[in-house]
Amino acid sequence: MGGIPNTVRRGGVYHFRRAVPLTLRERLGRSELTCSLHTHEAGFARTLSRCLYLRSEELFCVMECDPMLSDEDIAGLVKDFYAEILRQDDNQRLMSDGPDAFREHRAEQYRQLAERSRIDLASNAFGSVRQITAVMLARRFGQDVSVEKLSARRAGQALLRAGIEIAETLRARSEGDFNYEPRDKLLIAALAERPAAHSHTAQPQPQPSSTVGEPFSVEADRFRETQLRRGVWEKQTALQARKTYALFLEFFGDRPLASFARTDAAAFKNLLSDLPGNYGKAAEYRGKTAAEIVAETSDRSVERLSPRTIQRHFNALAALWTAALERGEVAVNIFADWKFPGNKRARDQREHWSREQLAALLATPLWSGCQSPHRRSKPGDLVLRDEKFWLPLIALLSGMRQEEICQLRLQDVRQEEGVWVFDLNARDGQQLKNANAVRRVPIHVQLIQMGLLHYVEERRSAKDQMLFPNLQPGGADNRLGHNYSKWFTRYRQEVKLFVPGRDFHSFRHSATTFMRQAGVDEPTIDEVTGHATVGETARYTKGLTIRNLEQAINKIDIGVDVSHLYVKAV
Repeated sequence: MGGIPNTVRRGGVYHFRRAVPLTLRERLGRSELTCSLHTHEAGFARTLSRCLYLRSEELFCVMECDPMLSDEDIAGLVKDFYAEILRQDDNQRLMSDGPDAFREHRAEQYRQLAERSRIDLASNAFGSVRQITAVMLARRFGQDVSVEKLSARRAGQALLRAGIEIAETLRARSEGDFNYEPRDKLLIAALAERPAAHSHTAQPQPQPSSTVGEPFSVEADRFRETQLRRGVWEKQTALQARKTYALFLEFFGDRPLASFARTDAAAFKNLLSDLPGNYGKAAEYRGKTAAEIVAETSDRSVERLSPRTIQRHFNALAALWTAALERGEVAVNIFADWKFPGNKRARDQREHWSREQLAALLATPLWSGCQSPHRRSKPGDLVLRDEKFWLPLIALLSGMRQEEICQLRLQDVRQEEGVWVFDLNARDGQQLKNANAVRRVPIHVQLIQMGLLHYVEERRSAKDQMLFPNLQPGGADNRLGHNYSKWFTRYRQEVKLFVPGRDFHSFRHSATTFMRQAGVDEPTIDEVTGHATVGETARYTKGLTIRNLEQAINKIDIGVDVSHLYVKAV
């Protein structure tokens, strides 16, 4: 490596090399980024390698933050675009009061438009349809939609292809030919009705065509927009619901809500139960309907959708049917009162960090010493006390949720009754999970010994407002913890401690477990962690003082010697 990170020498010339995170390899189509630096000079190679590392990090973050459009999404955009333009043309023709005097001129305009679009398509000039691409994406996925660059260009290319066919169709209409059929295979496939594959999954039964009401797609889109506008759903919830509704629409077709029966809900549950857990990500399933995937994997041993995921799909549909029931559009909520038995108890569904696993984690370079701010997983002599250092420690020694920690302001770290606390509140736009999440959490003595209060004073001296000012919002709901969560996943992979199901939220489970092992009663644990206490015991928490909660917090014993992280008292 010649002493320069992320480089290798071949024939005296330096080359940049960096592994692609496991979660992005399928999308990038490669496991490693490589290129020649075209230099023999070590100093120049070091500078170039550093720049490429930062650019690749930016690439990884963008790909993880912005969703990738599926083939079905692209097909939907093309179909919407084609149908909308032809609908507008039909309306203009039918509302016309006389013969079109500019018919021949209009036909020539459409011919020229088709030719210009072909040239743009051949030249990869996606900028010519950038505006219409943005409009169609916003119509289909919401005004705040953001997709990664490759998907945006795929959408632009698809709309250029559809635009050629639209121009040719309108030209043919201007010449009196209303039987023109598109020739582009992408548009033909998007417009075609794909029959459901035969499988052992119960298929939806035909319903009487006399049922009135707007089609499912219209009702579902309107309902999602209403939930978002009223703040009932967050953007991430709405995006998940969109996937549910698209899957339901694919399986049953676009019919009024009143035409569906409980047997249809049962058929949909059977479909979901038989779907592989990775059906939306694996390349082998791309371009196939859910029913086709189920049929293809019926005799294979693959992991299926979890009961929890199936329940999430049903919840999205039940909410839609509840709203329709309130308006008198359906007689019954066919998605209510279904059972989703799980294989594990609620407390066992997510792994917690054991003391042995925490010892291994806290021995990694982030806390034992790393090379630099951008090489946290490489051993070195730097212990950098920023958000990457503090977030896991605070979660582990408080039981707080990730976003609760990330959105802390400096004014939220204060003393009450002589005890330093995190004041979790919903002031100034802060988002908490529920009313129980509003609380005061005493700061664990070990966090103070490790210098958290010194860090707070440093941030105040720098005139910061946030406890962790480096965090930037991301994801569908602009969560401050979104990008950090992605980074922490990559870090655990790089230090060989990645285990599915044992993630940042597992620190919260560890804190609860350690308090329970130390004899702290459930109502006190619920008060500290922001859970709702069930039953009569709820009233006993009203008498808890800050000192009571401090004693509970300080009983969290992670069983790892972190004294080397303590700071000397000033």
